[in-house]
Amino acid sequence: METKRLWSEWLKREQRYELYQSGDQQEVDLLFVQDGDDYLQLGGIGELLQEYETAKRALAIILVPPGRSQERYDYYHPNGNQHEAYLSFFYQELLPEVEKNFSAQGKRIQKRGLLGDSLGGAVNLAIAAKQPNLWTHLLFQSAAFTNENFQQVENLMSKWSIYQMVGEKEDSFVSPITNEPLHILSNNRLMSDLLTNRGANVTYIEHNTDHLWDVWRQDLPRALSYFLYN
Repeated sequence: METKRLWSEWLKREQRYELYQSGDQQEVDLLFVQDGDDYLQLGGIGELLQEYETAKRALAIILVPPGRSQERYDYYHPNGNQHEAYLSFFYQELLPEVEKNFSAQGKRIQKRGLLGDSLGGAVNLAIAAKQPNLWTHLLFQSAAFTNENFQQVENLMSKWSIYQMVGEKEDSFVSPITNEPLHILSNNRLMSDLLTNRGANVTYIEHNTDHLWDVWRQDLPRALSYFLYN
């Protein structure tokens, strides 16, 4: 795992991210992960990645931490005051830097994916909807989809491969920022149907679980395997 930093003109701050690479193959599957520190500390993604050292193609993962809870909301939620700035940072600063580094190594990117939990899943859909043909895989763990997400994909046709899991008890989850219910289960069911109708290949899974990191940690091996082998 290698720590990287870049100055963001869009966010007006130095943004840290973690880079993980397995293997030295020329073909690379590239996965961006929102809530990067949480996936390292709570999801155990660092230990899990060691199991993919012998995959056919090299796996590269970019783990992006959003900062504190309020900053996370401001970046990830469409009502956040830096949401559009975060999308611009992602496309105009982070993605070009990452892909330039791989190009300089003579590596070719075969898959581009996005992984996120809760609001991290919602912002990933917003990112993918801006350039749908760029992305091959979307991995959603209890994504807290918003009304804006439904509008973003309503008229969009895409061949995305999507892994989508949600807990059957998640409609009762209340946002710690807005104190409003997020209707996560209901919205995931609706989004699964909508994305399927818009041409995506959706693998949809429900568990009898709540909105908890322990659930996403246990589900993470399935999500990563889906990205690598589908």
